[in-house]
Amino acid sequence: MKNFMTAGSIGAIALAATLTAPLAAQAQDATLNISGRLMLDYTTADINNPDVSVETAKVRRARIAAKGKYGDAISYKFEVNHSTGSDLELTDGFIQFQPKDQPFFVKVGQYKTHNSFEEETSSRFTTTIERGAYTDTFELNRRLGVSVGTKGDNYTFIAGYFNESVEGGAFDNNGKALAARATFVPYKTDETLVHLGGSWRYRDGSDSFDETENDGLRYRQRPYGGGFDSSNTNGVLSSGRIINTGRFAKSDNLYGVEGAVLHNNLWMAGEYNFLNANGADTNADGSFNGGYIEAGIVFGGRRTYKASNGTWDRPKVDN
Repeated sequence: MKNFMTAGSIGAIALAATLTAPLAAQAQDATLNISGRLMLDYTTADINNPDVSVETAKVRRARIAAKGKYGDAISYKFEVNHSTGSDLELTDGFIQFQPKDQPFFVKVGQYKTHNSFEEETSSRFTTTIERGAYTDTFELNRRLGVSVGTKGDNYTFIAGYFNESVEGGAFDNNGKALAARATFVPYKTDETLVHLGGSWRYRDGSDSFDETENDGLRYRQRPYGGGFDSSNTNGVLSSGRIINTGRFAKSDNLYGVEGAVLHNNLWMAGEYNFLNANGADTNADGSFNGGYIEAGIVFGGRRTYKASNGTWDRPKVDN
C-alpha cells in the first residue's frame, strides 16, 4: 500500500482548496479561467536513538493558473507556484493546437514529460497530497518541449522531445529527454471502467561527465513527511533523504506500466516503474524500480475518469 508513515513520522495533514472563477471572454471566441489551489503540510514525529523530535509546517503548493481557449483549435495554460523554500516558479506554460473534430494535436511549451498515471493526474485529484515516492526519485518533472498526440473515446497516445526546464537550475533539469505514453480503456459501462497504460522516457544528461563540475544524473527522495532536514533534526538526518545515490549516471531509460479499475464508488489503481541508469566514465550502471498499489471507497460520491487525458478527474459528489 502507499506509504503514509516514514521514519516514525505521522503522515502529512493536508488542507487543499480549489476555486475556479470563469471570466467574461476578452476577445471574440476566446475564454479565460482563473483558478488556484493551496496545499499545506504539517508533520510531527519522534525519532528514538538518538532522541529527536520534529514539528514543522510548510506550504507544499500555492498556485494560481490562467487557462482557456482561443477559437476552436487553440487552448492554453499558464500556472505559477510557490512552496516553502522555493521562489515563485513557472510550472505549466504551454499552448496546444488541435483542429476542430480532429483527433491529432500538437503541444508546445513547458509541461511534464509523458509518464505515469499518477504523475499526469492533477494533484487536486490524487488520493493523497504526496504522490508515489518513485515519481520524485526518477524525476518525472517539467521541461520545455514539443509533443504530438492523438486521442479518442477510449485511447490516448502522445510522444514528445524535451530540453531543459525553463526554470534552469539543477543539472537534473538539464540535458535532453524523449518520452511517450499510451492509455487504453478496454471495458467501460455506466458502472465500471478499466484503464490500462504504459510509458517510456529516455534522458541524456550531458555530452560529457566531470565529477568536479557536479555533473551526472542522481536518484533521491525525502520522507513523505516533508519536515525532515538537517536544521530541525540536529543533524541526525544530515541529508534529509531516505535515498540518495549521488551523481553517477550519464543517461537512463524508464519503463512504466499502469492500471486502474473504477466500479461505482469503489476503485483500485497501481503502477510499476523500472529504470536503467547508464554509469558515466568508470561508474557502474544502476537499476531501480518503484511503484504503488492502492484501493478505496468513496462515501457519498465516486471518483471519475478523464478519457481524453487517461487520468483521474474531479470527484463526483452525490449531494
